[in-house]
Amino acid sequence: MITSLTSPKVARVRRLLETQSPRERIESGHFVVEGLRAVEGALDSSMVEVVEILATSQWLDRFPQATEISDEVAKKIADTVTPQGIFAVLTLPREVVEPRTAKRIALFVELQDPGNAGTIIRNAHAFDFDLLIFSKGSVDPYSGKVVRASAGSIASLPIVCGIEWAPLLESLSTTHQMLAFDMDGEVLGSIDRKKPILLIFGNEARGLPEQVLEDQRITKIKIPMPGGAESLNVASAATIAMYEISRRD
Repeated sequence: MITSLTSPKVARVRRLLETQSPRERIESGHFVVEGLRAVEGALDSSMVEVVEILATSQWLDRFPQATEISDEVAKKIADTVTPQGIFAVLTLPREVVEPRTAKRIALFVELQDPGNAGTIIRNAHAFDFDLLIFSKGSVDPYSGKVVRASAGSIASLPIVCGIEWAPLLESLSTTHQMLAFDMDGEVLGSIDRKKPILLIFGNEARGLPEQVLEDQRITKIKIPMPGGAESLNVASAATIAMYEISRRD
């Protein structure tokens, strides 16, 4: 049993969970999920491989391959008030989805909030999107807070991160219907069911870049809000949009 908070394995897991520093994840090619549902999802996923499981004694019968850790160590690793005491180190997904071949894509330009990113990942999985793209300048989707907010979906959905959004739009302009969500847009009307769709969402504070709003190839869409609220949280807007697209497919 690992009981020391200074154990190299414990220190490594804590570094992999850090939100603001993706260096360890990039260099090692690994990230960490926490909780029973996330670990079971990773074991069932074909996108990632489980490198190691760390768990408290209550989980050893269920996961005999796990390295045992004390309750104190589990609390130190976790970033939750009542941790379940089970963690898995996973490989970063090795399968890369070519955007031009994906039927339903959601692009997020410089998304910052880990909770928003995790919720988006979870709901994109629920509504069967083929690919999520987080542009350069966005939060790392494999950081601990994002992974926890995704509730296990992080291991089940192709994600591309850290790319420039402008060349991406150029490459998809002839293959996809491009819909950008903006308060000054039109209510979503009919869509071409035969043509793949790219949904585009902006930064939480700044919204979409002017280059996107001025691009005539992109249809500007809004979500009606009869209650009169000024705007929707980006994760809420994305969820409504992804549901609407999946419903029309």
